[in-house]
Amino acid sequence: MKPINSKDQIMLGIIAIIFAIIIGGVAFLFLSPTFERVAPKVSVEKEIYWNLQKPLKIEITDNSEIKSIDITFDDGQKPSKLETKVVKNENGVMQLEILPPVIDENSKPKDGNLKIDVYDSSKWNFFNGNQTITDSKIVIDKRSPIANIITNSYLLRQGGCGIIVAEINDDNIKDYYVSFNDEEVFEFFPFYKKNFYISIITWPIDIKEFKKVNIVAVDMAGNKTVTKVPFYIQPFKEKTDKIKITDDFVNNISKHVLENSNMNVPEGITETFVKVNKEVREKNVKTIREVVRKNLENSGKIPFDVKTFIRMPNAATFAQFGERRHYFYNDQKIDEAWHLGMDWASSKRAEIVVTNPGKVIYKGYLGIYGDTAIVDHGWGLATLYAHTSNIDVEVNDDVKTGQKIGNTGSTGAVFGDHLHFGVLVQGIEVNPNEWLDYEWIKVNLTKTINDAIKIINGSTK
Repeated sequence: MKPINSKDQIMLGIIAIIFAIIIGGVAFLFLSPTFERVAPKVSVEKEIYWNLQKPLKIEITDNSEIKSIDITFDDGQKPSKLETKVVKNENGVMQLEILPPVIDENSKPKDGNLKIDVYDSSKWNFFNGNQTITDSKIVIDKRSPIANIITNSYLLRQGGCGIIVAEINDDNIKDYYVSFNDEEVFEFFPFYKKNFYISIITWPIDIKEFKKVNIVAVDMAGNKTVTKVPFYIQPFKEKTDKIKITDDFVNNISKHVLENSNMNVPEGITETFVKVNKEVREKNVKTIREVVRKNLENSGKIPFDVKTFIRMPNAATFAQFGERRHYFYNDQKIDEAWHLGMDWASSKRAEIVVTNPGKVIYKGYLGIYGDTAIVDHGWGLATLYAHTSNIDVEVNDDVKTGQKIGNTGSTGAVFGDHLHFGVLVQGIEVNPNEWLDYEWIKVNLTKTINDAIKIINGSTK
């Protein structure tokens, strides 16, 4: 083998250095953040409804800084560049507001195209940076939804119910509901003909001040219609009760409720009672609300055939709706709570009969309410049967008027055998006395529905 001379050695060294430089350059090109190759991500919908009043919000994320953003709106007449406002720009996230285009008053485009062209500051792509282009269809909608009151019941009592029938109409409707004091939301249900809806609402008894009831309709473009619903109102005159709590009640009842609710039992008598009366009660009320509201879509499919509810036969009423109970232990007040149903008692294990058709949506142990069943009657109206000794029906069973569903008992936080009968409107307990009153049903429910049908028939001929 011919020995390598010094000249060849130098040449090989030069070649090795050049090769190393090339490898290092390629490695730098591909691995250096300066030449990162990930294109910006533009979070924007493929179809956007725009009323050309409010800015559109978009978000751009990238590993590098954003070098340029070019946004063009084309309505088929003349493309125009849109201005933007940076809301946030940190940690690789840029939030922008795209300002509406200026449209000629004589031009009334119904749609257009939004093109967003973004370059980042990477040196990749011959120092031009990574590019992302998105195209979105713009549906221009500047018209607010129709939200007209067809008819509504006359008087709304605190703790009581009202009925509203409305026309809601928009090609791009997104949401519609009834708002009470901007605090509670009540859903609408389809009524009689297309674009007409009905809602049973309540003035919750724990909200003292009545401010307003509004129908709210919002479309996909953000156009919003708010229509005030007129009601004559009547505050609730609460009755207060003083109830003495004994050691026997706490040891034999309250502790049992906590154990059945899988909750720890405090050592003290007062602490145990208050935990049941506050924490368990709040948990139970939340469960009731969730069960009913979760079923609202199905509730709209239940044929609504509600007549006057009938109180339990041969039973005495031991507690009314809306009693404000003040609890005392050793002559010291320890807590208070609303009683939000009717308590009926006759003989032990008396039969419980439903007096309106519906579907069972809950069966189970419910803390202070004990073994409980809830029946949905449609349009978000349900009835609650608590403290039972047994329940003869199962969830999803259809029940008929006059059907026995169980027997009274003393389960839960109670002193003795009775039925707690509650009426629920979209999960909120309301005054059962209204629904037990033939005249109230006739004036508020039946008349409102019949008047609405007459008006709808007259307006759609």
